[in-house]
Amino acid sequence: MELIPSQMAALRVFVGLIGRLRVPPAEGLAEQVRTASCDHGIKRWRLYLTPEQMGSVAYGLWLHRMTGSAAEANRFAREYGVVHSPARAADEGPPAVDGLPSPAGGAAQGSAGVSGRG
Repeated sequence: MELIPSQMAALRVFVGLIGRLRVPPAEGLAEQVRTASCDHGIKRWRLYLTPEQMGSVAYGLWLHRMTGSAAEANRFAREYGVVHSPARAADEGPPAVDGLPSPAGGAAQGSAGVSGRG
């Protein structure tokens, strides 16, 4: 996957909050962010993520949206079809994400869309 600089900056903040979040970043995501490479020709950061890590990125960008900027989460949803859906997030489970397998094994379904409103 390739992220624009503002998405990568938001993701760095998210993984920097490990230990302070109720739902932490997916296992291995912090390492992927730390070792990501930048293609300066196209101004994109390249990361190689598992489906769980992609869901975690969607969650981190959703959190970033709550601080005032929805552009990064909207672009991620458009390009990768992965959207964090707080309406379906379980209190004790990992974040629910549209477009990725749920912890129960099925695909997360619903009409919450990019706005998070269902």
